[in-house]
Amino acid sequence: MCCPDPPAATAITIRADIAETGMDGTGERPGYHIAKNRLETLADGIFAIAMTLLVLTITIDKPAPEEARAVLPGILWGLLPQIFTLTIAFIVLAVFWQVHNRQFHFVRAVDPVHIWITIFMLVAIVLVPFSTDISGDYPDVGVAALLFNLNVFTAGLMIALQWWYICKNPLLSSPLPEPRVRRIWSWEVALIPGVALVAVFLSFVTPVGSLLLYLFAPFVWILLHRYPPSVPALRT
Repeated sequence: MCCPDPPAATAITIRADIAETGMDGTGERPGYHIAKNRLETLADGIFAIAMTLLVLTITIDKPAPEEARAVLPGILWGLLPQIFTLTIAFIVLAVFWQVHNRQFHFVRAVDPVHIWITIFMLVAIVLVPFSTDISGDYPDVGVAALLFNLNVFTAGLMIALQWWYICKNPLLSSPLPEPRVRRIWSWEVALIPGVALVAVFLSFVTPVGSLLLYLFAPFVWILLHRYPPSVPALRT
C-alpha cells in the first residue's frame, strides 16, 4: 500500500474540519476532541500488555519433585513449539509497535477516522496472545496456524491503512519525509501483512512452514533498504 500524495481539495476540507472541531491540538477552540498523546498512550499500553501476555501461552505440567530429574527434560523439550510460536508473535508485535510509533511521529492531530483505524488495529493486537496460544498448542493443525496468520494479516492491514491515511491527510500531520523515503516505508508497512497473506495459503499445506515464513521478513526488510523499489507513489 503506497503512500499517496494528497489532493489540494482534500487538504482544504481537512483544514476546515480541524478549524470547526478544534482538533488541531492547540486547545484554542471549544469542543470535544481526543489528543494525539492519549491515543499513543492507549496503543503503547495495549502493545505492552499483549507482548507480556504472550508468556502466559506457555503452559507446563509441573512434575513432582522426586520425578523432576527424570521427566523435566522431556517436558521442556515439548515446550519448543510454544516457545517458537511465542518468539514469532513477539517479533511481529515488536515490528508492529515500531512501525506504529514511527507513523505517529509524524502525526500532529487525530480525527475520528484515524482514531477508529487505530482502535480496530488494537482489536487485532489484543487477539495475538489468543491466536498464539492456539497455534502453539496445536502446531501441526492447519486451522490453528490459519487463525494466527489471519490475526497477523488483519493487524498489519490496519497499520498499512493507518499509514495511507496519514499520508493522504498531511494537514493532520507534521511534514512527512520526502517521497522516496515514504515509498520505502510504504513497502515496509506492507511487508508483514504480505508475508501473513502468503502464510494464510500455506496454513493447510504446512502449518509449521507458514510460521517459519515470518523469519524471512527481516531479510526482506534489509533488501528494501539496500534496493528500494522504483515504483512511484500512488496519486489520487
